[in-house]
Amino acid sequence: MSVAANKNYTARKEEEKLIFTTEAYRAEPDSVLHSGIYNREFTSVLAAATVAGMLYVIAAMNTGNTLLRSLVFLSSFAGGFPFFRKFVFKESLMEVVFDTTAGEAKISAAWITKRLKETIAISSIREIVIETRKQGVENPDAVKFVEKISLQHGTVIPGFGKEKVFFLLKLCLKDGSERTIYSDSTMQDVISAHDEIKEFLGLV
Repeated sequence: MSVAANKNYTARKEEEKLIFTTEAYRAEPDSVLHSGIYNREFTSVLAAATVAGMLYVIAAMNTGNTLLRSLVFLSSFAGGFPFFRKFVFKESLMEVVFDTTAGEAKISAAWITKRLKETIAISSIREIVIETRKQGVENPDAVKFVEKISLQHGTVIPGFGKEKVFFLLKLCLKDGSERTIYSDSTMQDVISAHDEIKEFLGLV
């Protein structure tokens, strides 16, 4: 077994299989709640604090021991944050298993559980291409508002509100349909993934 790892994907070879996994498979407009302000860690903190606060109130209603109430809050918050980050607010994954022995590619999506989206025949893959897509600013007024609030707090968000370029890795099928399996702003990583999959499948 061999593993090729890059910033946003892994490509693991197991005998006659290539298992391609990535969290970056969507080329969708960013939310105004930029990842620098509102991310999975922050969401996990809020969720853990909410649960810890509820338990604190319950403890306060049933005991007058301040130390015990504080321990309930701190322990539930300390345990809640990693739980929410790992199991609830974790990144969704796309997995594509290219199996040359079975002659098929299985595309799955995983968040809390793994779900098979579809199975396609490797022989139906006409080519693997890289497509460039530009993402503009859809709500400039909201961007200006967020930037204003950020500046008031002395925070600068690099790249926020700017046009972005994504490189999409696509499987082009003989029936004319396409499957996007990787999307990244780093062109070299997409080229690397493209070359690995193409070489494994023997496409020229």
